[in-house]
Amino acid sequence: MLRDLLAADVFHLLLVFARLGAAIAFFPGLGGAVVSVRARLLLAVAVTFLVEPVVHPQLPAAPTGVLAIAVLVATEATIGIFFSMLTQTLMVALDLAGNIIGYSIGLTNAFAVDPVTAQQSQLLTGFLNITATTLVLITDTHHLFLHALVDSYGLFTPGARLPLDDFSATMVRILSTSFTVGFGLAAPVMVFALVFNTALGLLNRLVPQMQVFFVGLPMQILGGLSILMLSLPAIMIWFMRHFREGVGAYLGPG
Repeated sequence: MLRDLLAADVFHLLLVFARLGAAIAFFPGLGGAVVSVRARLLLAVAVTFLVEPVVHPQLPAAPTGVLAIAVLVATEATIGIFFSMLTQTLMVALDLAGNIIGYSIGLTNAFAVDPVTAQQSQLLTGFLNITATTLVLITDTHHLFLHALVDSYGLFTPGARLPLDDFSATMVRILSTSFTVGFGLAAPVMVFALVFNTALGLLNRLVPQMQVFFVGLPMQILGGLSILMLSLPAIMIWFMRHFREGVGAYLGPG
């Protein structure tokens, strides 16, 4: 009896760890290369021990076959990866906004290593990603993500068939929304770039002998960064609302 109980508890912990561990491993800020694998693993294990008693009634009994156990664990890991990819897709809005802003103010070729995405990206894209990730963590919005993971056990019952068609439709919808939000976040700088380049073109026609590129580029960078500085609070507030709505859609009632 004791051996069966211990085996069942280990199996249930493994199921919970498969879903939570896969989600935490790729969560923005936690899944970056600057965070050690050991720290992510310890965090996932700690959260698993906290969550397992809460979702224990919804967990299935341990199957008898090894193949059935492997399929069940893989299914739970797939659900966790879906939630992590959902948050990464929500961050696409900042990637698009940073690329548009960098192109608009003449910083297209300014690259830096983005610690959030763990790849080389435009300087402003990395800045926006770091700022947004910091806000997500200091405002405890990541707790909303963990809450959604716990509530997901009522939406995606362990052992049930994966709704892959719903997963695909959800990712397409969120990606479309992120692109719309990304253009909106970059709108102030886009308007500035349109007005500034129009004025620069008129100046070039009026004074052909002026080196418009050498005169206009420093002013374009300075003006664009000033507009970004003034609109940054509104940009972050809009993004945080977009992020909360995307994650909050999977919260249960109450």
